[in-house]
Amino acid sequence: MKNVKIAAPLYILREECEKDLFSVLEKLKTIGFDGIEFLGFFKKTPEEIRDKLEQLNLKAVGNHVDYSEFVKDVNTTIKIHKEIGCQFITITGLSKEQFTDNALVSKYISDVKEIGKLCRENGITLLFHNHDRELAYKMKDKYYLEEILDSIPKELLSFEPDLGWIAIGGGKPEYFLAKYKSRCPIIHLKDFYAMDLSSIGDVFDLNNQKGDAGHSHFEFRPVGYGILNIPALMELIKDCNPSWLLADHDLAYERDSYFDLKISLDYIKNLLLL
Repeated sequence: MKNVKIAAPLYILREECEKDLFSVLEKLKTIGFDGIEFLGFFKKTPEEIRDKLEQLNLKAVGNHVDYSEFVKDVNTTIKIHKEIGCQFITITGLSKEQFTDNALVSKYISDVKEIGKLCRENGITLLFHNHDRELAYKMKDKYYLEEILDSIPKELLSFEPDLGWIAIGGGKPEYFLAKYKSRCPIIHLKDFYAMDLSSIGDVFDLNNQKGDAGHSHFEFRPVGYGILNIPALMELIKDCNPSWLLADHDLAYERDSYFDLKISLDYIKNLLLL
């Protein structure tokens, strides 16, 4: 994992991106990130984004695209990402409620296979990024996360594991890293705090606030500042041989988001030196 690079997420900076995307990119470059994982392009053209990234010497790692939007016009979606220079496209999953509909899950898997084929033909790797909801139910004695990944060849769909969301959902990050180590080109290092993992409840019910006792005092934390034992996972992460690690972080709350991203980046860099 000698050549692994570290990317910044835009989710935590989505409000700032709405105001001035390019100012955000400039600040992330100054902080020291190698690349960006987009969350949409905030009304900028592919040419504008490509030129700005070239100016800053930042890589367009990828972008998150909603499944329902992707299937409407697969070819145009791929074309836009090729113009920007994205190496990856991450397709969203289904809602927690939709995962209870086996017919809908089967259609999703079928659609993703076809999208994955077209991405591969165009030199782009399609990714699936998990949240906690893919671990909320099981199908055929497997988590839905496993059902999706096991039903689609790794040549058509790679895995972008979010280690924090796996833990929040009650899964074991080490299990998923080991099982899918040959298909994880990007790994999200998300950290968080909770007094008791079993009593967090639905994080999305918190409406971007810290949890109270009823939600086990849950809160997102900068990488390395929560309860996820990332050092213990590093050998498994290295075995995956990812191209990118993402300093993933959803909310800084009362803190400055750039500060949280900076200390996350510093933590990961120091960890890689060990």
